[in-house]
Amino acid sequence: MWRRLEALKVKRTRKTRIHIRVLREKCTGCGRCVQVCPSGSWRMRGGVAEWRGMGLCLECGACYHVCPEEAILWRYPEGGEGVAYRF
Repeated sequence: MWRRLEALKVKRTRKTRIHIRVLREKCTGCGRCVQVCPSGSWRMRGGVAEWRGMGLCLECGACYHVCPEEAILWRYPEGGEGVAYRF
């Protein structure tokens, strides 16, 4: 039900560049990004974190801020791309 409600409030615009990248060699598999992500955009695979892509991401940056190894490269989307919230 949450995803259905969220779909009504979130509009995704075209993205030209991916805004998250995982440095697999730095990831220790702590799973903090998986735990903190409000949209379920992360999963553990092979002992390291894997971002599932832009389709779910809310671009909040929580994953970037909780990573103790700085294994997540995150940037703000460029103007005109990303998520637009309607409340």
